[in-house]
Amino acid sequence: MDNIKSNKFLVLKEYLNEKDYEDAKQLEAVCSEKDNVNVKLELDFRMHFNRKEREVIDNINEFLYYIDNVLVGYISISSFGGNIAEVTGLVHPEHRRKGIFKKLYSLALDECNKRNFSKILLLTDDKSASGKGFIKSTGAEYDFSEHGMKLKEIPDIESNKIIALRKTLNSDAEEIARQNTIFFGDSRSELICPEEEEKNGMTTYLVEQEGKVVGKLKIEINETSAFISGVGILPEYRSRGYGKEALKEALIKIKEKGINEAALDVAAGNKNALKLYKSCGFEEEDVMNYYEVK
Repeated sequence: MDNIKSNKFLVLKEYLNEKDYEDAKQLEAVCSEKDNVNVKLELDFRMHFNRKEREVIDNINEFLYYIDNVLVGYISISSFGGNIAEVTGLVHPEHRRKGIFKKLYSLALDECNKRNFSKILLLTDDKSASGKGFIKSTGAEYDFSEHGMKLKEIPDIESNKIIALRKTLNSDAEEIARQNTIFFGDSRSELICPEEEEKNGMTTYLVEQEGKVVGKLKIEINETSAFISGVGILPEYRSRGYGKEALKEALIKIKEKGINEAALDVAAGNKNALKLYKSCGFEEEDVMNYYEVK
């Protein structure tokens, strides 16, 4: 029988287009069904990210490997407003142990080093033996874990007006950065412009109580769901129930947009936050491990 050579090719891009999105979505579905793990590709966010049209590509964020026009390997680089790169990806179950992921990872790592990220994190579901095995082979060291939590049906919530959420402007950038440093130790090299982020579906709110800023949170809206992140109450205003009230106000805003499902991540060691989210109906879905490339 004649040997038939497969048509293999690599695509490097700054942004996903609609076909890329559909190809990656299909690959994600195949891997999720086979492995029963969360890959955290953030495809909806990546697809709707506000693109800057330019003739020359500055940064490569998407690495796609095709065989006979079928996407079998994919890695992405994310940087959510700071100088930290998050790298995650997957390979089709029928094409593993062929060096595909190793090749994609090498290209992604070169790109991260070229962009001088202060920190490079590799992500894998805690249940993924293959993911943890690959990361171990890179020499990356465990950094932290997050619980992925979901509220599958947002209930009807009545605001009690204890706190209010004020949409931020670019003039609030320094306050956002200050709170990020307090909550997450996140001293960033550049300020985040919330009005620019809002173009990508992410809105940051300052939590206010009688006109005083007591904290913040961010809501990212996708087509059928919402993601809440960056939640924090300033130390001098804690233990007053403001965190729970802020979360309730966020859920009210999400439901007002016709969305009935919300998700968030919480650090595995943050027992108070975990208890808070559970009290609002969120349930644990998975645990994502983060490893720092050394």
